Amino acid sequence: MCSLLVPEEMEIIIYRHAEPIVSGNEIISGHDFPLWVLRYNDSGIIKIEPQVKKEKIVLTSNLKRSIETGKLIGEKIIQNSIFCEAEVPLIKFPAIKMRAKFWLALSRFLWLFELKKNCELFKKAKQRAIQIVEKIESHLLESQRVVIVGHGFINRLIKKELIHRKWSLSQIDGGNSFLGKMTFQTEHPFAH
Repeated sequence: MCSLLVPEEMEIIIYRHAEPIVSGNEIISGHDFPLWVLRYNDSGIIKIEPQVKKEKIVLTSNLKRSIETGKLIGEKIIQNSIFCEAEVPLIKFPAIKMRAKFWLALSRFLWLFELKKNCELFKKAKQRAIQIVEKIESHLLESQRVVIVGHGFINRLIKKELIHRKWSLSQIDGGNSFLGKMTFQTEHPFAH
């Protein structure tokens, strides 16, 4: 009697980090935007009780908010700077007071069109997303499931690359909000 090999389903779970202590709702002067970005990048998270079962291993960036989130949801974390957020140009805007997230959106807009180049370029961030997916796929050779705690914009680029590689987005929980979660699955790994 012949037995059929049924491919095992592989799964990638990508979280956005928990809410940082430094808030995008702070009212800041445009001149102070670079300092706000530095504070945000050094920020830990607002402590919460996780609503999920702890994962065995979680991959995180080397930013404090990703590491602390990883410790909330994982038993063991593995840090790697490749998972860091796409850089934000540190632009000194006019001395007008606005919410930090407004200045962040404007800065990100200028970055997307490569009008500000004093940081990682958009096309370099897209290339890094490809490298991240390759790293994830190499982890899948050892385990059928990989869990990552990333950041808003780089997670979007990873998502785009996974879909390009025929991974199916099977679940979205919380979208791009803090602790938002995307689950990707495939029975045909590494289809490019």
